[in-house]
Amino acid sequence: MRYLPVHVDTQGGRIVIIGGEGAAEAKLRTLIKTDAQLDVIAPAIGDEIARWAERGIVTHYARDFIETDLDGALLIYAATEDDVENGRIADMARAKGLLANAADYKDACSFITPALVDRSPVTISIGTSGTSPGLARAIKADLETRLPSTLGNLALHINQLRVKVKSIYPDLAARQRFWAAIFGAKDLNAQLRLSEPALTEAVEAALGGGQAAKGGQISLVGAGPGNPDLLTHQARQKLHSADVIIYDRLVSQGVLDFGRREAEYIYVGKEAGGVSTPQEKINSLIVEKAQEGLSVVRLKGGDPLIFGRADEELNAAREAGITVDICPGITSAAAAAAAIGQSLTSRGINKSITYMTGHDAKGFAEQDWARFAAPGARAAIYMGIGASRFIQGRLLMHGAAENTPVTIVENASRPEQIIIATTVGDLPDDLQRGGITGPAVLLLGFTPAEAVTLSNLHEAAS
Repeated sequence: MRYLPVHVDTQGGRIVIIGGEGAAEAKLRTLIKTDAQLDVIAPAIGDEIARWAERGIVTHYARDFIETDLDGALLIYAATEDDVENGRIADMARAKGLLANAADYKDACSFITPALVDRSPVTISIGTSGTSPGLARAIKADLETRLPSTLGNLALHINQLRVKVKSIYPDLAARQRFWAAIFGAKDLNAQLRLSEPALTEAVEAALGGGQAAKGGQISLVGAGPGNPDLLTHQARQKLHSADVIIYDRLVSQGVLDFGRREAEYIYVGKEAGGVSTPQEKINSLIVEKAQEGLSVVRLKGGDPLIFGRADEELNAAREAGITVDICPGITSAAAAAAAIGQSLTSRGINKSITYMTGHDAKGFAEQDWARFAAPGARAAIYMGIGASRFIQGRLLMHGAAENTPVTIVENASRPEQIIIATTVGDLPDDLQRGGITGPAVLLLGFTPAEAVTLSNLHEAAS
């Protein structure tokens, strides 16, 4: 992230705009909504800026810019119609340690003004690092239709209610849980349109019940295959209200970003052949955190109920008398099938699909290999990369044809996703040639709708 979005306090500050025509007017349309003193430096100004000057919204200095105009300024906008001049002014401002924006000249800017959705005091900034202002405006237009015009008044009313909430819950974490429960457990669109009396009633009811800030619960949450767009709405709500997020190696940063910055994040990844957190320690950790009265999210890649050792964590929590709820996630087999454009079950081909693992607690996992070696058999094999030669050997031993299709999908749904179409006979070698290290799903009996061969992959890489 090159540009850090921050909200600058403009009250009592002075913002200098150099220029008086179209570029300056465009900047001022946002700036006139601030509490800053706005000084416009230009020999001549357009009609709209002149009207603002007549109304005292801006102060116009009808002359050329001089370097001392920068002194004491909070922000500088170089908005003449001359790019070279704008760059010169921006360089001069930076030399004085001031933040400067040069109109339509990104390389000369030390900050960029984002597109804004203004529901003061609620403001939403949308930036594209200067790459696509049109896209930012389109997103702004969409948000404008979603957020009610009364949102600012609602925020001001919430500020009044915070005093009462703080008197009952002096602890910051408890207050954060309280507000997360108010706005996270229901349809947000409906919540944002509550009248002030209705919101007051909801807050007082929650305070009376005392449930929103108690914590002391565990949520087993599926993070899906990694693409944050595939995270369920329920999972987002759980992350938003969590005090502690205990997460695995396969959970993407995009998913973690739905958690609160103030939450405690604990990594408990398990890596084949590497450092791993023992399951017993994870069980103890989630129970210990919940017993402290905290809301704990145990975040697992994919679906926690599929090869996620969920039973052990559920049993540990239940034995400790702690409430547990489960938020299913999209499993990587489903994401892999979507990536290759195939259905996991197809009429006339297979009436079932088996989810199986290449490893278990004893090592390579034995299966009913004769069934999977039969023509038309289909299976999604998790954790099969290291066991690929074992899987190949067992299938061939039980009569599988060497040309039985297998599709490998690594990092399903993520930007770095790789798809390789291969066969049982070539499976281990193609995994090695393709540099596949996981996480990956092996789809036995499947061919991509648009075949992606290993040679295609190498051509694309070169």
